[in-house]
Amino acid sequence: MLIHYGELSTKGRNRKMFQNKIAEHIRYKTKHLEKIKIHAHHDFMHLYWHETAYDELIEIIKIIPGIQRFEPVFPVEKDLQVIGEKALELFAEVNAQPGDSFKVIAKRSDKSFEHDSITIQREIGGIILQAYPELTVDLKKAKHKVVVSIHQDIAYLSLKNYPGMGGLPYGSSGKGLLMLSGGFDSPIAGYQMIKRGMKLEMVHFASPPYTSIQALEKAKRLTAVLAQYATDITFHEIPFVHIQLAIREHVPDNLSMTIMRRMMLRVMDALLKERKARAIVNGESLGQVASQTLQSMQVINEVTSSLILRPLIAVDKNDIIAMAETIGTYDISNEPYEDCCTVFAPKSPWTKPRLHTVKEYEALLPIDQLVKEALENIKTSEIAASYQSESATAFNDLL
Repeated sequence: MLIHYGELSTKGRNRKMFQNKIAEHIRYKTKHLEKIKIHAHHDFMHLYWHETAYDELIEIIKIIPGIQRFEPVFPVEKDLQVIGEKALELFAEVNAQPGDSFKVIAKRSDKSFEHDSITIQREIGGIILQAYPELTVDLKKAKHKVVVSIHQDIAYLSLKNYPGMGGLPYGSSGKGLLMLSGGFDSPIAGYQMIKRGMKLEMVHFASPPYTSIQALEKAKRLTAVLAQYATDITFHEIPFVHIQLAIREHVPDNLSMTIMRRMMLRVMDALLKERKARAIVNGESLGQVASQTLQSMQVINEVTSSLILRPLIAVDKNDIIAMAETIGTYDISNEPYEDCCTVFAPKSPWTKPRLHTVKEYEALLPIDQLVKEALENIKTSEIAASYQSESATAFNDLL
């Protein structure tokens, strides 16, 4: 398999680190198959193996961040006749029909090879046409493409290439904590950051008995979907009910969401330091709900100096839902189990809260004690991509 880095090709002295991250991720995702040899080069990476079917490996490579595209390649001797014979052998597998078009693309990293690219394309194309006279040559929109790559010690042939996930290798952009609810937005925000190379831990605020065990299970299964694109993901369950009950007792309904979000950020701020992470990630989209107006976010953010990343800040809800369908979180997010934000949502939240008013009501709360208790009672677990199937029976018993 020939792996093309894409964006990594623009990296300088750090390129080796990015290559190593991709190699680590490939080894992690294929450890249940067989030991795959990985040879990293300047602009591409080769994978070698013996037994695993191509189809199985293709499905794995498709969802590894940092890979722009990839293709199965077949090594042959650097001889035009040998290359032509191998091309015919491979072409027989594509089930070409009369009238189909094809073209040959030649690439030479070994410029000392005796034949130039035009000659390679003409000769190999001629061999294919002689064997398949019912085919046509189309240099612009060919249905079938035969790629011949000439390297220093060997030639490679390929007939198919596949798009990768793109982005940066997982873990190459540091670690962040994602505020994961059970809705559509936060899992997509997590996916976007995974794609940009950020290693994520999930933080879910739970308020039993006001939120159900199904709601917690929903968040864990969303984590399992995201783990398909990453590695096993650390999941933190934050007990939040005491904080929310205190807010309900001392704070007017229309300010409760603002103060609740500020309390969440205080907990996140402390957890960020404890977990040695660099950023808080959330699924906020500008103007989508009352707490996501500019004035609300400004007041909410005032409690922390930590970096907050909002990858969906300018994304429409319809686009978010479409992405959820693409990456596999839609059906889970669409389940009707409410998270703590929904259960305690105010009837008429302020969209333009005033900071001095918010602070007046916060002075009625034992903030430090509430945050301390929440942190002391965190439940932490590791969730793998396989969690979704492992928990299916137990989850169905809850319905």
